[in-house]
Amino acid sequence: MNFPISSSRLSMRLVILLLLISLTVQAEFPVSADSINRMAVNEWSAGNYQKAFNHITKAYELAKEKNDSQQLAMILNTLGLVYWRLGNNTDAMESYRQSAALAEKRGMNRLLGLTHTNMALIYKEQGEFAEAFNHNNLAIGIFRKNNNHRDLGIALNNQGQIFKNMGVLDSAKRCYDQALVSYRQIDYKDGVAATYYNLADIFLKRGTKEQALQAINYSLRLSLLTESKVRTSEAYQKLSQIYEFFRMPDSALKYFKLYNELNNKILKQDQLDQLAKFQAELGSEVKNLQIENLKKEKELQINRIWFIGISVLLLLLLTIFVVYRYFLKIKFRKENLEKELHNAAKIIEVKEQELKAYIIDLTRKNNVIGKMKEQLSLSLTRVSEIKTDQDVQTDERVEQLLEQKILTDEDWSVFKGKFKAIYPGFFTRIKQFNAGLTEAEERLLVLIYLDLSGREMANTLGISPQSVRVCKMRMKKKLQDKGFNNVEDFLLLLVK
Repeated sequence: MNFPISSSRLSMRLVILLLLISLTVQAEFPVSADSINRMAVNEWSAGNYQKAFNHITKAYELAKEKNDSQQLAMILNTLGLVYWRLGNNTDAMESYRQSAALAEKRGMNRLLGLTHTNMALIYKEQGEFAEAFNHNNLAIGIFRKNNNHRDLGIALNNQGQIFKNMGVLDSAKRCYDQALVSYRQIDYKDGVAATYYNLADIFLKRGTKEQALQAINYSLRLSLLTESKVRTSEAYQKLSQIYEFFRMPDSALKYFKLYNELNNKILKQDQLDQLAKFQAELGSEVKNLQIENLKKEKELQINRIWFIGISVLLLLLLTIFVVYRYFLKIKFRKENLEKELHNAAKIIEVKEQELKAYIIDLTRKNNVIGKMKEQLSLSLTRVSEIKTDQDVQTDERVEQLLEQKILTDEDWSVFKGKFKAIYPGFFTRIKQFNAGLTEAEERLLVLIYLDLSGREMANTLGISPQSVRVCKMRMKKKLQDKGFNNVEDFLLLLVK
């Protein structure tokens, strides 16, 4: 048994099938830079300059990606036209120059002539007539050589406009006449209508009524024939100006009304066309937006989850990195401090060894002198009765040696300098506590800190152990008066 298929389901299937076909066609035949360039030209002709700019920018990127210099030359010329209409003459001229360079390189003579014509138009608008003539003459030469009658007529018409702006009406008329010859060879009625409009303006400036009316009426007939509302409107306006100039107010008013009515119709039609276009675009855009919104909502949901996950991961990694850096910095500082403490301890140890060696040398010196004293005493006892003059002189030198004190001022200065290098504030703090210690007590205090025995201190200072004990007791009493229990407590403050 066959079941009928409803018309709605069949329509849906057809729509889906057409959609798949269109997608397949688009996939197999991607939009080319040349087709986008044509779209830009159509938008430019319709006065949609911003849309034209968007299209031509895409076309330029495609041609640039393919490195197609021929397409680039054509696209750059269109880009110059768009820039010109957007009022950016500087970029327009640069686009024309690049287009001309590529066209000349590829032998694209017609495009090369068009770029020169377009540059001449800009120079004409800016009042730079010498440059305008230069480029327009180049365009005329190219078009004549290649028999491009339509483009030649446009260039000659443009040359006439330049002469007219300069006030050279005879030269302007000659250019318009030559343009008519070129247009008629290809039956280009719109160009003929435009040229007769310009000729009517020349005759009006000369004050020749009949010729002016004849020229503008011919332009009007061709405009009506080609159904060009814009050309017809311009012809009505020029007729009104001519009749007004020659003081024919009734005719002037008549054609002004015709101009006004047609111009309003053109404006209304343009508005209706634009409105219809916008409505069509709006309808398709609304549908596309609904589809896009659904897609974007899904994407946003997925992206939100990814964003939260990545953010948490990044935050975790950042926290780990900061903590790691913190502990690494602490470890680095600790190692540096340990190295510095170790180095300082080594330096102090070396310096203390130097001090002890210095003290040991002094002690040895004292021991030698002590032994010399004992030997001398024995010698003096045995030979006290028999002495020669030479013996008397020898005895005097020995006595002088024996009378020397160990740790003399010179020795003390050297030793004190070495000690200060290790403990810079030692002697300064002694003065700050104002304990009233003598120079001898300061020396004894240093030897106590170096942990010398009583005998070693006596030998170093060249005094008896009893004198060392007496000096130590006297110093202890002075320090107790200042609030210190013993000499060792005072030393701890000095080397703190």
